[in-house]
Amino acid sequence: MNRTLLLIPCVWLLIVPSVLIAGDADVADAVAQAQLNDAAEGAIRAQAARFSAAYVAGDTEALVQIYAEDGVAGPGGSDFVRGRPALRILWTRGADTQVLRHRLRPVEIVVDGDHAYDWGYYEGTTGSPAEPKAFNGKYLVVWQRDADGQWRMAHDVWNSMPSE
Repeated sequence: MNRTLLLIPCVWLLIVPSVLIAGDADVADAVAQAQLNDAAEGAIRAQAARFSAAYVAGDTEALVQIYAEDGVAGPGGSDFVRGRPALRILWTRGADTQVLRHRLRPVEIVVDGDHAYDWGYYEGTTGSPAEPKAFNGKYLVVWQRDADGQWRMAHDVWNSMPSE
């Protein structure tokens, strides 16, 4: 009987460290995944900022490159367009159209491997500095990480909201 009582602590000494090590591996995996997700979210926020900058600058090619090769856009009140050639037409604006300011305000970005979604609000100003016209709305974007490691818009849907 005394031998059995002595074996119990010995068994515990063998089992507990292995459970703790396995637990540490799970924690390490979770920390690593959180760091990857944070990096992905940062990259997506950077792409969103590039989008706004290109839109204000009227840089159609920079806008189009933020989309995946077969990216889909769904502007409010219009049909979907698919692929960079169609996106190029969508984002080419006339010389008389001036965007003074554009900003995306993400509410939530959720990353899941090589895909993510991002939803929030946008706001901006068009026209001339003497006669600015504010606009705003909401958006939902599905992002995908391409083979080159860049996050690109796979699906981009937006529509306007009444001005406040």
